[in-house]
Amino acid sequence: MAVIYIKEQGTIVQKKGGRIAVSKNSQPLMEFPASNIDGVALMGNVQITAQALHFLMQQGVDISHYTYGGQYLGQTAAESSKNIFLRLSQYELYNDETKRLAMAAAIVTNKIDNQLCVISRHRWEEYPEWKEDVKQIRKLQEKIAAAKTGNELLGIEGMCSNIYFRTFGHMFCCDFKFHGRNRRPPRDPINVIISLGYTFLTKEICSALEAESFEPYLGFLHGIRYGRKSLALDIVEEFRQPVIDRMALKMFNKRMLSKYDFENEDDRVILNTDGFRKFCTEYEKWMAGKENGEREAGFRGIIHRQAASLKQCIQKGTAYVPFSLEAEHVRSEL
Repeated sequence: MAVIYIKEQGTIVQKKGGRIAVSKNSQPLMEFPASNIDGVALMGNVQITAQALHFLMQQGVDISHYTYGGQYLGQTAAESSKNIFLRLSQYELYNDETKRLAMAAAIVTNKIDNQLCVISRHRWEEYPEWKEDVKQIRKLQEKIAAAKTGNELLGIEGMCSNIYFRTFGHMFCCDFKFHGRNRRPPRDPINVIISLGYTFLTKEICSALEAESFEPYLGFLHGIRYGRKSLALDIVEEFRQPVIDRMALKMFNKRMLSKYDFENEDDRVILNTDGFRKFCTEYEKWMAGKENGEREAGFRGIIHRQAASLKQCIQKGTAYVPFSLEAEHVRSEL
């Protein structure tokens, strides 16, 4: 199943019998059955009636709210699972500093492995320095075993990511340049796609974790900060490179996006309506398993599988294994 993205400004979402109808100025735009979708994403000035909200929640469909520029605001969903015992086990693991650090180290190690996989599997024609960058990242990765705190691990991850994104910028063969990450707001088209993709991905993971009854605000690597869903940020680390970074490379290198898909707004760059449609179409292909022959139900299915695996590991006290891009490549080649 898929997520329906609605960005046409001034539209209204209503219940129409057993279906959901989208219209603007009393003119119908689309209809769809709630039974065929995973969620609805409303971008900017899009209204939804109480009847449609109630109907979607009864069907188990989450409604996500974003600004027009793609900033995630929140979610409307039916009451979540009441598995308090999982949350107690999650708190217990968090309070065990040794186990918490081991979990955080596994997350960082796996993220760096995924970064190295993206770099190493790229068909390099220029920038021979990529091999030296890989060596630097591996040398930093070796320091993980000696890290004593989560902050030390985050410091190692940050240094590796700086080198990774420097190398990543040389992978693009398009009309745009990428000189590293910038955000809040993103100031170039490539960063726009990466930031929007990470936002959508984090929301997917939040939904999967909440469906399993996790406490999303209690993370093992990112710790606790008021208002931050740290556990979702922990799990999103294993999917940044496999999903969003590879998708961004494809969209720009295959000229699926051009300068006409972006607009300047004050000091930031945003996707226009056509660009957003292209992004959502490609994003759904990756998430639903219609891209690159990804197994199971695409990355959306893999995310739910990982959430269920994390639940079992926490309840049974076993080690959690994050999603590995290299391991997935090996399975796909069998």
